[in-house]
Amino acid sequence: MTADEIGEIVRVGSEFGIKKVKLTGGEPLMRDDIEEIVSAVNQPPIVDVSMTTNGTKLAGKAGELAEAGLGRVNISLDTLDPQVYAKIAGTPKLDRVLEGIDAALDAGLRPVKLNILVLRGINDGEVERVMKYSLARGAILQILEFLRMPDTVEIYERFHANLEPFERKLRERASDIKTRRLMQARKKYILPEGEVEVVRPMHNSEFCAHCTRLRLTPDGYLKPCLMRNDNLVDVLSSVRKGDLEGAREAFTEAIARREPYFKG
Repeated sequence: MTADEIGEIVRVGSEFGIKKVKLTGGEPLMRDDIEEIVSAVNQPPIVDVSMTTNGTKLAGKAGELAEAGLGRVNISLDTLDPQVYAKIAGTPKLDRVLEGIDAALDAGLRPVKLNILVLRGINDGEVERVMKYSLARGAILQILEFLRMPDTVEIYERFHANLEPFERKLRERASDIKTRRLMQARKKYILPEGEVEVVRPMHNSEFCAHCTRLRLTPDGYLKPCLMRNDNLVDVLSSVRKGDLEGAREAFTEAIARREPYFKG
């Protein structure tokens, strides 16, 4: 999809009440035209444009992205150990990630959220260290549960970690606990030093029941559910033909196909 096509799909989606857009991937900063995409998406009535990134290319782009209309950013930070980072990511670029975090803060992207995907036996002993780093930088840490997807069953069995022990410690330390109803009912723990969120979609009916998201795949299909690939709706074909009514029908169909992945 071109930047203009992405912008047009978002514009049609805004007719259905969509006001927030998150650019994710894969890795969105691999796109040479990512600033143009941000600018195309950042049009009224859209009020919030954010991005998830591994951060390795962010240092050189944060300022331009902010100028284009990017408001905030989520950056993957699964470890502060360079060797463990190289093992997880397959490349020794932790220093670039840390530079990207600094650049995002300097560019005024707020809030900066740091994501740690907890992997049993890999980085589950580093959550506290990453939390201290995040809070010291004024960022919000998101502790993420490893997802069991149809194509990740083997990896899930090897590395999935139960987040309950981490949540228990957070409950003991928190001065307040908030539930983000528009964000899959995830819990936000207010600590003396800052905020920590826990994202636990697995076997969590609240996560599905409170999901308000609709995804757009790189090849132009609307994806009603993160966990499924069998109910996608083509919207790009209509946009490329200039058939805006067809694009609206695609959104209507995709919304009609929404249902909780965990039913019951």
